[in-house]
Amino acid sequence: MISGKDPIVPLIKSGYARLIVEIFYEYNHDPHKVIKDSGLPPDLFDLDQEFLPQEPMKKLIYLLANQLGLTQFGEILRTAIRRKAIPRLIGEFADCKTVKDALELTQTVFQHDSTVVNVGLESSHGRTWYWCKRRADESAHFLWSEVWAVLYAVEFIRVLTHSDWLPSQIKIQSNDSDIYSSILGNSIQYFVGNERIEWLIDDDVLAQQLRITAKDSEAKAPLIRWHANFTDRVFTSLLPYVRERNLTLEEAAELLSMSPRTLQRRLTEERTSFRRLKDNLLYTVAVDMMAEDLSLTHIASQLGYSNIAHFSRSFKRISGLTPKVYQKVILSLDRDP
Repeated sequence: MISGKDPIVPLIKSGYARLIVEIFYEYNHDPHKVIKDSGLPPDLFDLDQEFLPQEPMKKLIYLLANQLGLTQFGEILRTAIRRKAIPRLIGEFADCKTVKDALELTQTVFQHDSTVVNVGLESSHGRTWYWCKRRADESAHFLWSEVWAVLYAVEFIRVLTHSDWLPSQIKIQSNDSDIYSSILGNSIQYFVGNERIEWLIDDDVLAQQLRITAKDSEAKAPLIRWHANFTDRVFTSLLPYVRERNLTLEEAAELLSMSPRTLQRRLTEERTSFRRLKDNLLYTVAVDMMAEDLSLTHIASQLGYSNIAHFSRSFKRISGLTPKVYQKVILSLDRDP
């Protein structure tokens, strides 16, 4: 166990950073830019088992959340964890008989991939909590690394049980549960400002027999697809126009020198639509304008919304948060020293 005063630099396997970068790339983000912005090594794609400092990994997750919005961020991160991160280690639990056995073994297994893992099971007053003790700080990136930890445990137990398990209660170290409610839903009771993360695990789940198969250990391609090549080019081409005009399908098609029918068909082929593309364009511009300290009323008017309520509903549809909550949770963190 490593104490909070231990001078050892927190490290994590480079493969985890690489899989997040790959998800960035699949969602219309230049991998070279995100590698540079997060402080990761330029040759990341040639690495896998090497250890890296955890701070660039935290920043990487923060960039993903900040650029994509909470709804897509949660969907992407959970998919990355379930289909790429967990298969890396799930085979180590093949000899465990129950979920409880596997959770008790995580302290040992997770140390193969991180130098500062501190997890375990603890029973108190007839209830059992799976806990994770992390070195908390007030940086803009800590919250997002906590989100990774919370989602990892949920997806890990889901893989162990082949179910859609969710805990009824979660304790978190940060002081805001809005992000978790947006990603995991409101059926969970959240407790903020704790010394460690804890997930309440019912006895019937702990006693459940494991069903780990060879297929669970296979890293799978992500289920979700967003921007592919054509959509990427359309997004980039239309972005400069969104701030000045409320683009219709017909106007966008004219700018791209194609018919509206062709544009819609090509987007459909890549499992998206013009409305979804436009939502993401407006979200991207709105976030940029909010970072410039422009008022929400001005932003709504500039982007062509009839009123601020309409803008707020549209923003929440894609980000999972209202603009006011986004300013509180995201932008305030970004401006922390």
